[in-house]
Amino acid sequence: MRVFVAGATGAVGSVLVPMLVSAGHEVTGTSRSLAGIERIRSLGATGVQADALDGERLRHAVCAAAPEAVIHQLTDLSGADGAANGRMRREGTRNLVEAAKAAGVGRIVAQSISWAYAPGEGPAEEVVPLDSTAAQPRARMVAAVRALEET
Repeated sequence: MRVFVAGATGAVGSVLVPMLVSAGHEVTGTSRSLAGIERIRSLGATGVQADALDGERLRHAVCAAAPEAVIHQLTDLSGADGAANGRMRREGTRNLVEAAKAAGVGRIVAQSISWAYAPGEGPAEEVVPLDSTAAQPRARMVAAVRALEET
């Protein structure tokens, strides 16, 4: 399967890409930096430089890869800036979904965050709502996850 991994050099993406490659998938992954592109290539995948906040460039990258599935691993964690990461979850996700639509992709898998959900006794399942009672600054993160999931 042709798979497009947005955020291929992040904490999860950098582990996911070699797993997909070893499973026989044809993987294209994004990074914002040239060094990241080289890391993706070293993992056996095709690397493309694209910033998810640049919708036009991202659309071009996804369409050129012609994937059957898109995996959303976009974050902006390197600067420990919650606002930047929230923007990536809102705007980056919207751009990625629009790019996938333009490319005719039928499947998008998006990450979430386990601690964004309402408190409970055990692990959260798909039916557990996000924590709408969270106080700031956590409420901003929960809102960004809500935007990602709604998109």
